[in-house]
Amino acid sequence: MSAWKMILAASTASLAIGYASFGVSGEAAALQTTPGRAAAPAGMARLSGTVTSPAPFKGAQVYLRNVDKQIMYMVFTAAGQFRAVSLFPGNYELSVAARGLRSDVQKLSLKAGDNPRVNVSLGASSSQNVAVADVSLEGESAGPGGPIALAAYDEIYQPGPGKAVAEQVCMMCHGENFLPARPATEAVWNARIDHMVGSTLNSRDAGAYAEGLLSPRTSVVPFSRQDRAELLAYMVKNFGPGARPRGVRSEKEAPIDEAALGKAMYIEYYLPPDPPGQGSQAPEYVGIGYRGRRVGQDVRFDNDGNVWLTDRGYPHRLVKLDPRTGVQKDYLLPDPKNGIHEVLIDQDGMIWLPEHSGVQPSMPKRLLGFNPKTEKFERLIPMDPDNAVHNSIKWMQSQALDSKGNIYIGWIMGGALSKWERATNKVSVFRIPSPHAIPYGIVADRNDNIWVALWSGGKLAKFDTTNNQWTEFTPPTYPSHIRRLNVDAKNNIWTGIWAAGKRPGKLAKLDQTTGRFTEYTVPWPGSQPYDVAFDADDNVWFADSPTPDRSAAIGRFNPRDGTFLYYPKPQFDADTPKIQMTRDGAIWFSPRGSVRAPAISVMYPDMDRITTLGAYYLNGPPGYPFRTARTIQSSR
Repeated sequence: MSAWKMILAASTASLAIGYASFGVSGEAAALQTTPGRAAAPAGMARLSGTVTSPAPFKGAQVYLRNVDKQIMYMVFTAAGQFRAVSLFPGNYELSVAARGLRSDVQKLSLKAGDNPRVNVSLGASSSQNVAVADVSLEGESAGPGGPIALAAYDEIYQPGPGKAVAEQVCMMCHGENFLPARPATEAVWNARIDHMVGSTLNSRDAGAYAEGLLSPRTSVVPFSRQDRAELLAYMVKNFGPGARPRGVRSEKEAPIDEAALGKAMYIEYYLPPDPPGQGSQAPEYVGIGYRGRRVGQDVRFDNDGNVWLTDRGYPHRLVKLDPRTGVQKDYLLPDPKNGIHEVLIDQDGMIWLPEHSGVQPSMPKRLLGFNPKTEKFERLIPMDPDNAVHNSIKWMQSQALDSKGNIYIGWIMGGALSKWERATNKVSVFRIPSPHAIPYGIVADRNDNIWVALWSGGKLAKFDTTNNQWTEFTPPTYPSHIRRLNVDAKNNIWTGIWAAGKRPGKLAKLDQTTGRFTEYTVPWPGSQPYDVAFDADDNVWFADSPTPDRSAAIGRFNPRDGTFLYYPKPQFDADTPKIQMTRDGAIWFSPRGSVRAPAISVMYPDMDRITTLGAYYLNGPPGYPFRTARTIQSSR
């Protein structure tokens, strides 16, 4: 297991696993004030230190876990130095890790105003050529991750007729590590391909949104009978029952900018585990879904600086976090088994959640409206009242809000868009014209057009709300796999495009004034840019998924000079589907794929700019980079 995974296990499970020691030198003089440093929140502590090692290292990760509040801070070293700010007073466990190196775990106590300096010694750790198999939420059906061996791409993917099919078809969505991590018999591989081509859909509806994606007559990807035969033979030969799970070794390290990392700080507010017999540990929930796990998905901010999270673990919950105190409060959904995915807060402060699939996929799905003032779900709006979505599985997902307060929700199973009109309380359903349309990510632009990312192939679809007409836009990299999209302050539409084999991941921008796409290549192999957001300087931030030997990360792209920065996340394996940007440039998210430490998380690119731990949008909810008439009205 890599050093980063080991230190994560130590920081999340409070394990002392034989690290070398370091000492705390006691109260040190306060850090000198940096010119231009913002006034930090009152009543907090600071910490700084030096890390030494017998071997060279860059950007070591320093973990500070507040065991009283179950809050974890992570900062990075720059030239062997580190510091952390805005630390809640309390008892801490401190540890440091770099690739192939680690330190001891030691306890210390911080009071308000404290600013000790510590000296940390790293020692060598055992380093093996193994990693952990895909344990992201999307791979949970395959069971928990286990050790896998790493090898070069061309060693794993040997030449053969089926290699091109695997690269151009399978890897478009699954990436390069999914197939070799799951060796199987010919019968199993045949069943997996049957699922993708929808071999039994002549007698039943699809059971998942990917089922039938490769149907020869509707797929955007050419997949003939010959392609299938070549793919099956290739899978059995290279990833058959005699093969061991393997993953692709990264060809190069992700770029590290120590100067940038040294300014950054992560904070993770852990979701408290449920006590025995209660919540996710109750008998009616422990055996379903994620089997006792809490699963954070989407975060949003209200006008008061609180962060709201959807918890997809069973029972489904809406979670409120006050990041200034670390206090959390849970609210059970009206039907805790009916599914939850996304959350949206309107300009009036109402919180909206479309019901997902859950373990009751055939149940009617509703738009839930939660009033934080009364702490009650006051609206339960059926979003397909006339059964216009002719699918036995009811499954909503993404949502967007226009300037009039109308809400649009995509049916990830059913290929449609529902609109709830606020003024009339009317619900309308509009079919997406693309065959096998799978809407995965929705956003409104400043002209009230609704933009949809089509998971099934990689197009962007625009819904004109003035005439209810659809227009599709095809990026240069097509077909491809996209999951999210967003709109910047100039009304451009951005999305991430996943890597497929040796085809690199991309960020794509659609200029609405010209209708032209521009693509930017993400510089680290196997990149899977999930969601995008924008800061006040027009930098593009995105969540990137982990590979077997590279951490999940938050990436930053500067479109003015074409440079990328990479900020490894505290939890090596945990993917992140959605990110939200504050007016001060902090990036909030949930480490959705976390098995050990589900949390609500934030990354501050510059800790010296922290003036409050509260989270506020630049223009208020719902978080768009421009102001609408309702936004202006609600702020008066």
